[in-house]
Amino acid sequence: MKLCDVNPFMRYAALQPSVMSSAPLSCSYDYRLFYMIEGNATLVLSDRSVPVSAGMLLYFRPGTPYYFDGKVKVIVLNFDMTRDQSNKKTPMTPSKSVAAFQKELVFENDPPSELKELVLIENAFEIEHKMQECLLHYCYPTPISDAFTSAMIKDMLCYIAQSASTKGPELPEIVQKITLYIQQNYDQDISNSRISDTFGYHSFYLNRVFKNSTGITIHQAVILERMRIAKRLLKETTLSINSVASESGFYSKSQFCTAFRKYTGYTPTAYRQKRALL
Repeated sequence: MKLCDVNPFMRYAALQPSVMSSAPLSCSYDYRLFYMIEGNATLVLSDRSVPVSAGMLLYFRPGTPYYFDGKVKVIVLNFDMTRDQSNKKTPMTPSKSVAAFQKELVFENDPPSELKELVLIENAFEIEHKMQECLLHYCYPTPISDAFTSAMIKDMLCYIAQSASTKGPELPEIVQKITLYIQQNYDQDISNSRISDTFGYHSFYLNRVFKNSTGITIHQAVILERMRIAKRLLKETTLSINSVASESGFYSKSQFCTAFRKYTGYTPTAYRQKRALL
């Protein structure tokens, strides 16, 4: 199958509980996307263990042995790459162990070449609202929900394929330092010139290295981090929109509302109301 021929069918979506520990290793019968909303855990695979935290996106193909151990909240989507098995509306429970996994029960397992392997992407914050939209359409379906979730999942799979193909062995040290700096100072005036002064490099050089490594500019990284903080405050607190704007690093309510709608498709108030339904 080619990536351009993918036509996903979403079978299930859920907001998983905050505590997950499901040893031993088990295997699912369909494809899965996990987005880590908050918390920290360990993803245990057959050959290694990987720490996972907020903002990480994970892609699994059927038959991948895994389990999570730790305290984390995630959105999970179960889907097929095609609509050949769309008559099977109910997802199958993962096998209780690797030994109990029955390959013949897999819905389908012929992904595009770009998606043959397990993929883990850090700082995939721009994916969160897409996962949430799929979840809302699953919980509150409309006549367009099937088409919407299919298009949205394909969009995320293209993002995953592109990230997997451009991912190097490790982000350059300076990119890691800038990312940490943004996470620690998102509520301050983080301009390219300030970051340039902080790390002693020309701003053009830093922005080029950062974009080549992450796919986004430093300015976009700052906005995405502020979006992540704002979403958490809108979801978990009753702070006013003015206060959320200030706490997440925006200079004014109008600047915050404009940026929030651009990056999420919702006003802050509408986003808070939708989150209250989950």
